[in-house]
Amino acid sequence: MPHPMRTSRLTLGLAAAVLVAGLAGWPFAIRAQEAERNPPPDPRVRPEARLVPQRQWEYKQLPCVPTAPLVRERGDFADRLNEDGKRGWELVSLVEVQHAPGHECLLATFKRPVLN
Repeated sequence: MPHPMRTSRLTLGLAAAVLVAGLAGWPFAIRAQEAERNPPPDPRVRPEARLVPQRQWEYKQLPCVPTAPLVRERGDFADRLNEDGKRGWELVSLVEVQHAPGHECLLATFKRPVLN
């Protein structure tokens, strides 16, 4: 029959070894459980779009200004652009439009933020 003190020391030693081995793997076990609960996102699935408040714009166009008289009245056209600029309008495009040969005009498009 084994000695009772030896058995309890052996049992205590085995229990301590099991406990130390269990504690050594403890953080890894938690990480594995977290990975099972929160799997990485599927790269084929796009993340949910987040809505960001967007600035709203209003637009306006000047009536098409013929280019032939514009050479004579360049100051008037620039004054008109400057006046619109003072009112918060930003020139976003100035396009030359040809209706027929010799009948070209400039089409100015402006934008400004909508005031809420």
